Amino acid sequence: MTYQLSRAPEIFGDHWFNSEPISIRELQGRPVVVFFCDRTSPQSQGLVPLFNGMHALYYEYGLTCIAVHSPEFSFGKDPAKVEEWIKKNLIMFPVVTDNERPIANAYRISSVPSVCLIDNKGDVYDTITSNFIPERIERSVQYLLRQSGYRGELPILINPAFDSGYLLTGDIISETRTGYSHGALGNPEGYSPELSAEYRDPHIYIQGKFYAHGIWRAERDSFCYEGEKNEGYLLCETDGDEMFVLAGSDVKTSISIVMDEKPLSIDTMGNDVQKNKSGTTFIAAENPQLLSIVKVPDIRRHSVRLIPQRSGVKVYLFYSVSHSRRGDADVDRSIRNN
Repeated sequence: MTYQLSRAPEIFGDHWFNSEPISIRELQGRPVVVFFCDRTSPQSQGLVPLFNGMHALYYEYGLTCIAVHSPEFSFGKDPAKVEEWIKKNLIMFPVVTDNERPIANAYRISSVPSVCLIDNKGDVYDTITSNFIPERIERSVQYLLRQSGYRGELPILINPAFDSGYLLTGDIISETRTGYSHGALGNPEGYSPELSAEYRDPHIYIQGKFYAHGIWRAERDSFCYEGEKNEGYLLCETDGDEMFVLAGSDVKTSISIVMDEKPLSIDTMGNDVQKNKSGTTFIAAENPQLLSIVKVPDIRRHSVRLIPQRSGVKVYLFYSVSHSRRGDADVDRSIRNN
């Protein structure tokens, strides 16, 4: 969607990485791509290779890429963790933290990830909030480079580095939050905000909801386990190809993962799942992070349980992602359960 041209706001952030603070006004003459992201978002993570490649390919032609890290959760504000994420993903272009979202608000960004394209005069050319089609973004970049005065040859569309197989574009089937602020608790007893409460699995499930069993404390953005080892769990159903969970703990521990009442098999284990000698499948829980827990080879519905191995484990949200229907980029299949 292209908006009427308007002046791009300045970028006043908390911490800058890979660069000194950058002024949009001082960049006049260079088109700018502003990538609004959050390291805990799988959509943002899926777009990182695109902008890494775009920076590497187009910087010498006159393009500036800037990532604005606008975290949704309070733990995402830690600049040390943002720096770890930058190094892990080999991000070479400038990154600025936007902890209280003044930059996102100034650009009227309501969802992350989003991409804002700025022309060489400092005007907003386009804002993209879904369907991040590599060819569309690259064509816009080349157009802005031409408008800025570049007359040489530009790379042929589409560069293989921008293969849409890297991206999670339109593939999110559901995002199920746990905290009482925007959560989707399905238990009949409902939330008891900021209080420890005993929950009972109703054994009747609705997709898009999560269900608790055992003693849990409902916090604003998370569900915190307060029971004994193996006595409680959270359950969420999925019919996607892959499920992620955003979870963590103040003390290093583990969370057992069970699907359809059984430990995961080799072909259903997510990238972050391990298996011990007894056959238990689990993920390590430390600092809050997004973890791949299940990869499903079919499209039928499955129930997934997270079983904390000690109290203090916090679960923030579940993502269920479909890769199999990638390609229909004109249809936004995202459904957000708020």
